[in-house]
Amino acid sequence: MTTITVTAGDTAQAMDKIVERLGEDALILETVKRNGRIEMIATDDPEDAPAPPTAEQPAPTARAPLDLEIGAGAAFTDLFDQQMINRVRDRDARQASTAENLAGRAIEASDSRELLTELKSIRKMLNGMMITRPDGLDVTLGHAAPVRLHQAGFSSKAIQMLHQHMVGLDDDSAVMAFMDALARKVVHTDVESLFDSRIVLVVGSSGTGKTTLATKIAAYFKEHGISERMTLAAAAGPGISVNEDIKSYARLLNMRSMQFGIGELKLAIQETSNRMIVDINAVAEDAQEAVRDVVRVLGVHKVTVVQAIPGGSSATMISHQCRQYGALKPMIALTKLDECEAMPAELSALALEGSGVGLLTGTKAIVGGIAIATMPILAQYLRENADH
Repeated sequence: MTTITVTAGDTAQAMDKIVERLGEDALILETVKRNGRIEMIATDDPEDAPAPPTAEQPAPTARAPLDLEIGAGAAFTDLFDQQMINRVRDRDARQASTAENLAGRAIEASDSRELLTELKSIRKMLNGMMITRPDGLDVTLGHAAPVRLHQAGFSSKAIQMLHQHMVGLDDDSAVMAFMDALARKVVHTDVESLFDSRIVLVVGSSGTGKTTLATKIAAYFKEHGISERMTLAAAAGPGISVNEDIKSYARLLNMRSMQFGIGELKLAIQETSNRMIVDINAVAEDAQEAVRDVVRVLGVHKVTVVQAIPGGSSATMISHQCRQYGALKPMIALTKLDECEAMPAELSALALEGSGVGLLTGTKAIVGGIAIATMPILAQYLRENADH
């Protein structure tokens, strides 16, 4: 997967640069305005499909139970859709270069829209298609646990990773065992460490709900008597404006507030004995450097990093966000869950790429607006919401 960063005077210019380097199918991962200029991060491989086996690493001959190649149908569908869409785009581009026969082009454009609609319908029918050898065909194939999980939306990688938990079980029990195993993989192993930390650093991309999350953590500490002497702070990276909302939230909770540049974070934590919750508004590289400075001063056991990821993010976006801050091993907080819930594909990405979900929250209430993620809660959620 190729990921690039471009800088331009405005969004249109940045998009032109991305299209020029990655093509029209590029996916925008993040947009940040810094020093009056637009910075965009984009990738050319949103599906993150696994590479075909090389000569040095031949395809394995051994087959999984039921001889299923999980995910083969999805890969074929993606390729089919992309090939057909590219043909439509190429035809439209050739027609657009011709100034005559406007009425004919309008009819062709209508045909293109109908074709794309039909492709979506075909994709829906092919979704979840399984490929097996003839001797693997059976009337009970559609009831097999891996097939049902794939059709419910769980990624093939997650199914393969947790397959050992389903061995030897009947299909219904295997599905339940998989969901329990996935819940254990997704949930953070030591949520209690958050309550013992003197410094909580909230990181994440712009628009993920970091400021509200930091405030909710402070409110949770106060509500549960974990700490009375607290400071709610905001640290901004170079060229990024300091978030003024922190002051309003701190007054609401009757707490002290602070605002400073990210380079002053290390000094700020040394000048107070209060527990401090800090909303870090900076690019990933600057945020990671600041976090490491704080850990070097206080020690790893007194600092907890919490990464905000919106619950409605796509699996591709979740994977990208987890990789950005993966070196910090942050506790993940799923935010904005009252707007859009995390579903099987997204939870699969969290299991594969994340370092553990510890907090769950929405966008509304500050006091009482945060919940601790536990394995039983997530397992029950999966059973009730996954269409298996």
